[in-house]
Amino acid sequence: MIEHDPVITCGCLHPDYTEGMKYFEECKVYSVQIESCIACSQGCLYCYAASSEASMKELPGEAIISVLDSAAGMGVRAIDWLGGDPLLRSDWYELMEYAMGKGLKNNIWTSGIPLEDIEVARKAVRVSKGGFISVHLDSLDEVIYGRLHSGEPDKKIRSILKGVDNVQSSGKKPENMINCITFTKPVAGEDVKRTIRYFFEEKGMRTCLTQMCAAGLAREHDDWSPGIREIKEACGERDKVNYPQSCASMSSMDANKFYCGGTICVTVDGDVTPCSVIRKGFGNIHESSLENIVEKNRNELLFTSLRDSANTPSRCKSCKHNSVCWGCRAQAFYEHGDMLAPDPKCWMISTAVHNSSKEPV
Repeated sequence: MIEHDPVITCGCLHPDYTEGMKYFEECKVYSVQIESCIACSQGCLYCYAASSEASMKELPGEAIISVLDSAAGMGVRAIDWLGGDPLLRSDWYELMEYAMGKGLKNNIWTSGIPLEDIEVARKAVRVSKGGFISVHLDSLDEVIYGRLHSGEPDKKIRSILKGVDNVQSSGKKPENMINCITFTKPVAGEDVKRTIRYFFEEKGMRTCLTQMCAAGLAREHDDWSPGIREIKEACGERDKVNYPQSCASMSSMDANKFYCGGTICVTVDGDVTPCSVIRKGFGNIHESSLENIVEKNRNELLFTSLRDSANTPSRCKSCKHNSVCWGCRAQAFYEHGDMLAPDPKCWMISTAVHNSSKEPV
């Protein structure tokens, strides 16, 4: 695998992919995801971070400042701002400015709706210098979008697309922007292909294709879980459109292993997890410092054992794509209760993992 392969240079998500890879090889935290709030205008009915009883809570500002101080002290290079929608916090801009002052790059994962306000878009571009901005639009079809989200689909789709235009007109390069699609059965087939192509051809943006996990509100929608054949087809389209010069694939992962293996998350409750989707904490920032938590739980948080392909699930060991992929650890966790188990959504190992499903691949 050569370093300029686009699955490495772009699948790492971070603009400075060489630095991200270096941190991965050294088993260091490159990016800390901060789930700053649960509030979101998009109303995703499968949201992994929410439940029907959840209040619209925020991680206290002083706790976020403490995390940023710890991250800077640990040599972390980037902060990934998550929600909900981080741009709905009243203090989002001040917090991101503070992070910049600490030498941290800001990556913003937003629904995209707040970016319809041109001033919000300009501020987001300003504080994400050296980082990326991700918006979230699952489908351009109002009927399909309406099945997956609350509210008015036509208005929300227009808002997100306007937000993308605002960000780009404010100076953000398309290659440093991403559209995130949560892959569900309602968008499977031609719809997800159309959305992937639209963002690449019309907006110059690649797609982060995230598999729906049985967490949060998604537990109420088992019927939205796509099959292996549908996942293979969607990921194949992502690879063909986004990475046409590459022979490598991240399989069912939404980012390559260099992003996954260099990132940890602080949830809205203060739990420190290996991934925002894996709702299993290894310590809590309200009880211990982030530095101490990482020091004590580095192996679990960064999946350090998987850096040796001999420790990956059996079929992964001989997979030609294991230089960029190690399977989605969140899917393994929710399917098998083990973060190091085989990825149940990977069609490349499906003959071993899915014998009982009798689903053709």
